[in-house]
Amino acid sequence: MTRNSRLSSAFAIQDLNIWFGTNAGGRRAEFHVVKNVNIELAPGERIGLVGESGSGKTTTILAAMGLLPANAEVSGRILLGGQDILRNGEASIAPHRWKDIAMVFQGAMSAFNPVKTIGWQIAEAMQMHGVARGVAMARRIGELLELVGIPADHAGRFPHQLSGGMRQRAMIAMALACEPKVLLADEPTTALDVMVQDQVMKLLVRLSKELNLALVLVTHDLAVVAQSCHRAAVMLKGEVIEQGEVGDLYHRPQHEYTRKLFEATPDVFSAAKANQSGSAAPDKAPSASPLLDVRDITVSYPRARTFRDMIRGQDPQIPAAVENVSIHVDRGEMVALVGQSGSGKTTTLQAVLGMIKARSGSIRINGHDVTHLKSRHWRPLRRHVQMIYQDPYESLDLRYRVRSTVEEPLRVHGIGLTAKEREMLICAALERVGLTPVERYLNRFPHELSGGQRQRVAIAAAIVLKPELLLADEPVSMLDVSVRAGVLELLNELRTDSKMGILMITHDLSTAVHYADRIAVMHQGRIVEEGNAAAVVGSPKAPYTRALLASIPHPDPERSALADLTA
Repeated sequence: MTRNSRLSSAFAIQDLNIWFGTNAGGRRAEFHVVKNVNIELAPGERIGLVGESGSGKTTTILAAMGLLPANAEVSGRILLGGQDILRNGEASIAPHRWKDIAMVFQGAMSAFNPVKTIGWQIAEAMQMHGVARGVAMARRIGELLELVGIPADHAGRFPHQLSGGMRQRAMIAMALACEPKVLLADEPTTALDVMVQDQVMKLLVRLSKELNLALVLVTHDLAVVAQSCHRAAVMLKGEVIEQGEVGDLYHRPQHEYTRKLFEATPDVFSAAKANQSGSAAPDKAPSASPLLDVRDITVSYPRARTFRDMIRGQDPQIPAAVENVSIHVDRGEMVALVGQSGSGKTTTLQAVLGMIKARSGSIRINGHDVTHLKSRHWRPLRRHVQMIYQDPYESLDLRYRVRSTVEEPLRVHGIGLTAKEREMLICAALERVGLTPVERYLNRFPHELSGGQRQRVAIAAAIVLKPELLLADEPVSMLDVSVRAGVLELLNELRTDSKMGILMITHDLSTAVHYADRIAVMHQGRIVEEGNAAAVVGSPKAPYTRALLASIPHPDPERSALADLTA
């Protein structure tokens, strides 16, 4: 930035250092987690703070809000309009929190109080700072909700009564309640599907421009930064190793880590270009006996009979969550089932697993009809069909060491193995997923592992039985971009080397086109398009598929319709 822009900066972080202290064996140990960070923004400017999990991004912006835990020590300055708000600790930062600098937290559902209405929670900050009261406050709440695209009468709703995208919009409305000059957004689109992500990011860009709001966007998604921010700062191990214009970082990265981050970012558009040049493989006909064969299934969730139903003598009307869906997976094949949240992807997978029953249609696994199979008859089949869940932070039992987690399927399915044979299988599974040397991981608990390592443990537990079919429900949506690439490469190797069939659920077409043989696109409970992965992306036939593709951010800031918003 120029000297004149610095003189009119809205927000600056200067020489920020953060240490966390722990008491180990009666002695105090300190960890230097943020090191000499310097960032500056002018009014209306947007900067992306990017890097892997644990790089110090969130810790940096929590320091700016004065929300670090009690065991943190901070040095440096946080400047708002040239005034250091860290000088006297909580006494100097409290008057500015939410009024001059506000934050959008990562998980909107967990950030909101579940027993208070959205309107009440937006009002809280206004009352605290004396911004508005009474009728004026009620009017302001309605205006804020409408500003972010939510009807004003939704102020009386509770968080669970809003969709994920609406909750995130309501979180933004709450952050804007006191008209701050700086907005800090911590992973505001994590786990949102690509269309809702597009809506939220367009909203943040529009508000930044209309309100002259300085925006710090914390994310591991470089494509989102490329299409919404002017500049980016790349963090690694607590340090900002490179910062500059997003276009410069994409085309001319100075640091090797920045280059690797961009290379690990999936680019769906390059696959489309390859297809247009004639390099895409033709659609493959299904084999005579596919590993998984789902035909015309319809699934509905049961609804209790209401008093009105009883008065009218009617059965409850149950809308279909999945309707007439057909899909197949061959041995050694990866098929991606894509679509936005609520489209029916996970319901389809649950029907395949026998967790819910299909109302009609048929499901065959390795030639066996499992459509109406009783639970007790599922047990012998489950060792051949395994599941990887979305969130590696919730799918592992926190009380189990890695050894016990991977061993559990061997014990549950009653395989007659000696302790030594089980140990050999456990070690082989951990080696297969790249957790080597195995001795380093066997006795660790989940909290001692990174997100990527946790997901690899979950995969090891899924493959230790050497299943024929692997069902993966959003296996990388909670992981940062470089770790995500490693897990996807692992799944790709498994289906290639072991001839394992994989049905992967994802809302990310970029991931699907890079790793899947075929893509099936779901919308409102139906498959609206299916075919060779590159063909679906390069020549989409369904309007919904085209809408999905139009919502995907490109890592090159010069190659998207969103680019005109960042001018």
